[in-house]
Parts: sequence; structure tokens; C-alpha cells
Amino acid sequence: MRSPFAILREIRRNSRRVERTAFDRVQDAGFVLFAFIAPLVVARMESLRVRETSETLVIARVFEPIDSRALQAREIAPEDRAKPWSGSVPMADVELVQRTEWRGWPLVTQHTAFATTTVATRTASCPASREAEALRAANSVFSRAQREVTADVTHNHIASWVFSSGAWWMMLSLALAAVLAPIKFGWFLYRRTRTVVRQSRIDRCHCPNCGYNAKHSILMGRCPECGSELYERPDVY
Repeated sequence: MRSPFAILREIRRNSRRVERTAFDRVQDAGFVLFAFIAPLVVARMESLRVRETSETLVIARVFEPIDSRALQAREIAPEDRAKPWSGSVPMADVELVQRTEWRGWPLVTQHTAFATTTVATRTASCPASREAEALRAANSVFSRAQREVTADVTHNHIASWVFSSGAWWMMLSLALAAVLAPIKFGWFLYRRTRTVVRQSRIDRCHCPNCGYNAKHSILMGRCPECGSELYERPDVY
């Protein structure tokens, strides 16, 4: 009984080898090269693809009571900003805002949450000289809410890095394949046409390279016109 290794050796010996062209080697080299280029593209996209969002964390209404000159502040909901207040004079609405930057494409690979800032909107009854006092009153509300962020915080997303690198490797590989496809097809048509022309010349006992009528020179093995090798058909004699 033949061993499996002997059968495998016979299969390899009798199998038809696939001819690899220069286009296949270029595409294989591109696959390997793009595996190193893709992470660099992901890092570059962090500076090219930047989206910014802004979120209001807390809204403080600064008001002056009717019976007092000292400004007071209270946290309100966004839908309560248009409601009138009885027994007080609204002075300003102060928002605690946090800005966030999202970087990367096609997935977000890094985002930075910046330190919170305050945005004050004074009413007509609040003079500019009392804006600093209004901000101090609003800051007391923000401190109680404990939503203030004093430093920028950057987060890196490792999983997004991996998936983005894979996506860029795939897109670059497909782009290379799309560029090589028409060139490869054109080269195939050229080779096919040239093969048909050469075979037609050989059938007529002409030189396959230049088309010279080499019927009487075929025994010499070389074309007297261009010196290329001649091919003898079995049915000539």
C-alpha cells in the first residue's frame, strides 16, 4: 500500500504549476508593504480628520432678588431658560461648557476632552460692571454640581486603531488591485494578440518575429531577415 507521503509527492510532481506574472509579484509586495503603511496612515488621519463637539454640562441662572442687592445663582434645566422668574430680576445665564475633539477615520482612534469653560449671556438688566460678580455666583453652582474639569484628558482607542489599520490595509490593497487590473488586462490582450499573430506566421512557415517568408530557410533554424529562431511544423514535410 502506498504511503500518503508518496501520493503527495506524486501529486506535486504531476500538478500544473501556476505561472506567476510580474503583476502578481507587485500585488503580493503591495500587500506586505501596506501592512506597514496602514498604521502610519491611521496616525496621519488623526491630524487630518478632526471633529469637534461642544456639550453644555450645567446651566446656572444668576438673578437678583427683589429684597437684596447680592446676586444669587441656581441650576436650571435647558427648557427652563425661557420661563419668567417671579420675585427676582434675571441677570445672566452662565453655561458650563466642555469641548471635545474626535480624531481618526474611518473609526475614532483618539479623543480629547478639554477643560470646561464658562459662557455668560447677560440680560439687559445686568450691567457689564456686575459680570464678574455674576460669574462668581455661577461658579458656586458649578462647584456644588461637581461637573467642572480642570485639565485636558486624552483617550486612545486601541481597538479602533487595530480595526482602522485593517480597513486602510484593505482599501489600499483594493486600490492597487484596481490600478493593476486594467494594466493586466491590456497586457493579457497584447500577449494574446501577439500569440495569435506568431502562431499564424508559424502555420504559414513565416518567421514568427518579423513575418519573413522562411519556408526555404526553416532547416537553418534562424530567420535570414532578423536572425530569430524559427519553428518547424511537424506537417511541413
